Amino acid sequence: MLLNEVVHESAEYLKELALSHECASHPLFVRLKNRPLSKQQAVALLVNYDAHASLLRRLLLTAAAFMPEPAVGFVIENVRNEYGNGDYGACHQGLLRDLIAKVSSEKKTDSKATQEVLEPGFSASVRIFSGVRKYITKVVTYYKPKLDRNCKKHGYFAPAITAGAITATEIMALEEFKAMQKGFIDFGLAEHPWFDHVNVECEHSEESLALAQYFFDEYNASASVEFGFQKTLAINVHLYDGLLEAINRYEDK
Repeated sequence: MLLNEVVHESAEYLKELALSHECASHPLFVRLKNRPLSKQQAVALLVNYDAHASLLRRLLLTAAAFMPEPAVGFVIENVRNEYGNGDYGACHQGLLRDLIAKVSSEKKTDSKATQEVLEPGFSASVRIFSGVRKYITKVVTYYKPKLDRNCKKHGYFAPAITAGAITATEIMALEEFKAMQKGFIDFGLAEHPWFDHVNVECEHSEESLALAQYFFDEYNASASVEFGFQKTLAINVHLYDGLLEAINRYEDK
């Protein structure tokens, strides 16, 4: 279903649609922007973020193969970035885990946040919270859509649904990284290379909008794109519930 039954010629409206969705005003963003994290909270947040990001990398690989030939390039550039642009030592997961290691460090500084000492192996003990697990289960449906009777009735095009899911993910990823970066200022780690994602996700967001635009222009598939887009935004609420739960689990009483 198109927003207000309006057929859009440009995919740019998707930015506004994402930022006006309930997921964009989730309490997670308020929590990250307004209150510092303890070491336990920061590590729990990153471990849970890693769980969802690990799935998305593999789904992007699948999505590239699923795309019409002219659209593959929009996805492949994103995949290359995730895997370090040919240098696996610079892959995003490696950078995230380096950030976990640095947060976990017992080095004392003047910052109250870094004086907390974590038990050895704390990160390995962190569980993946229910919202993140629910996200992981549900998001696959829109990255690898199997058209049911209702979708076929509306004439949805499966690769365009995937394009919508990717676009929703990338637009919101930029918001996620901007908020998380603020949460790591007290650790002196706001400029850690993993937070280069703030710049990278700007690029990914534009590439994903170009991908969506391709399906608008070549397949007249704006309804399909928006279907995958809206469904993925709704599923992001589960992700943010889980990330907030990871923070709250280690809140000082």
